[in-house]
Amino acid sequence: MPESAAAAPLPESRVIGSTGTPGTACWDRVSAMDLGFNKVAFCVLAAGLMLIGLSEASHAPFKEVKHAKPGFLVEVKETGATGGEPAAVEGPRDYYTLMQTASADAGKQVAVKCQQCHSLENDNKIIQGPPLYGVLGRDVATYPGFKYTEAPTGMKGVGGKWTYEKLDVYLENPKKVVTGTAMNFIGLKKQKDRADIIAYLRTLTTGEMMPMPEKTEVTAPAVPADGAAPAATAPGAVTPGAVAPGAASPASPSAGVVAPAAAPGAAAPAPGGPAKPVAAPAAPAKPATAPAPAAPH
Repeated sequence: MPESAAAAPLPESRVIGSTGTPGTACWDRVSAMDLGFNKVAFCVLAAGLMLIGLSEASHAPFKEVKHAKPGFLVEVKETGATGGEPAAVEGPRDYYTLMQTASADAGKQVAVKCQQCHSLENDNKIIQGPPLYGVLGRDVATYPGFKYTEAPTGMKGVGGKWTYEKLDVYLENPKKVVTGTAMNFIGLKKQKDRADIIAYLRTLTTGEMMPMPEKTEVTAPAVPADGAAPAATAPGAVTPGAVAPGAASPASPSAGVVAPAAAPGAAAPAPGGPAKPVAAPAAPAKPATAPAPAAPH
């Protein structure tokens, strides 16, 4: 075969790579692709690390306090005998008047505080505590399926039914009334809020609502403060030891003896004052002897 018919050599640019070495062009292209992927991966990782660092840095100025028991910590200023003023002694509560003036609509708004742990619907759903539907009039610590704290300090040691009075006292300070209860609720300090929520719970029933409390006379004995004047005696009342008008005076040991009349000019005893002993009358003066007639001079 003549030399002119021989195959023409390939252009040098198709064989020699960027390094000047023939046959390395494909490897240079693969290296360029790996370098681009690494750049993208580095940017993604750097952005992730930056976000994590910003998140941690934003928490640094704030101090997180973890409590022994989960719940909301509410600071309440305690006042008692150790403070400046002594605690007021409360008398009996008039539940007839409280329930007559209570509002079930207002109690529904107060009951929002209970929905985190109790169901207010007729669905038998137990959340953290037993359902409150039909609680008024129910036996204490008897809801089926719920594990109550044991007696004597737990809910099983309370006994009886949930009445107006028992529910009112318990809602005021659950931990004080039942020391062993697991209910982490500080209580409702306002009497109006407790009366309203009890009026609302009274409506949560499928049958007849619990009868209203009976009207009773609630009177507390009035104890006069130190230095205060005693209460005024009602008109017509007889004070112990006093003599009724028109009645004879009680007999004295010297009854039947007529006291001699007071000497003329003697001062009368002051009205209401103690009678002073009357002095005995002076003996009658002897008649003066007439003077003898003078002798004649």
